[in-house]
Amino acid sequence: MRPLFAFLAVGAGGAIGSILRYAVTIWMVGRVGPGFPWHTLLINLAGSFFIGAIAAYAQSSAGLSPYLSAFVMVGVLGGFTTFSTFSFDVLTLASEGAAGLAVAYCAGSVILGISAAAAGIAVVRVAFHAASG
Repeated sequence: MRPLFAFLAVGAGGAIGSILRYAVTIWMVGRVGPGFPWHTLLINLAGSFFIGAIAAYAQSSAGLSPYLSAFVMVGVLGGFTTFSTFSFDVLTLASEGAAGLAVAYCAGSVILGISAAAAGIAVVRVAFHAASG
């Protein structure tokens, strides 16, 4: 893999992922308000699901080119998911006196994120199993 092309793929994907994250944030906050960080939770769960699904697809017989994998997994999903924002949201909830809500948000994000990644893997495996036989 040529490093320059890989960097360009990651950069382009990151720009797309960041724009998508911003759009989802604006959309969600406009619908549910700025209180609980539902937008960050939704983004992290969706990103976890898609990284699981894409990783399973990349490892399947269909595979992905290294550039497409870098573009999607590192670029788009890296720009889209918001772990740093998640961390800040936990600290903000805790500093505002909502320690229980901060713990619930933290635990829910981790447990549901891992579950979403596993679901993405399972969906692709079932789809490929059904398609191949």
